[in-house]
Amino acid sequence: MIVYKKLEKILQDRNMQWKSLCNAGISVNMPAKFSKNKPMNTDIINKVCEYLHVQPSEIMEWIPDAEYNKANEEKQAIEAQIAELQAKLKNM
Repeated sequence: MIVYKKLEKILQDRNMQWKSLCNAGISVNMPAKFSKNKPMNTDIINKVCEYLHVQPSEIMEWIPDAEYNKANEEKQAIEAQIAELQAKLKNM
């Protein structure tokens, strides 16, 4: 699985938001795809790299699918726990 955590970190370090990538000449739905680790074609990656003046390896990395899926499941479990605790707090 290709993930774009490095891109997110670059944007944070530069005080930019995902939507700032639209200035690279990509469509408005592409930043959301990056933030959700959706597949990207090389033209889009090229535009973002040119815009940020970085190499592709600086914005993305490969994680084995099993590792990604496990981390994603853990994240969803934690988010469910948070939602449950927030609901309990609301009822107090």
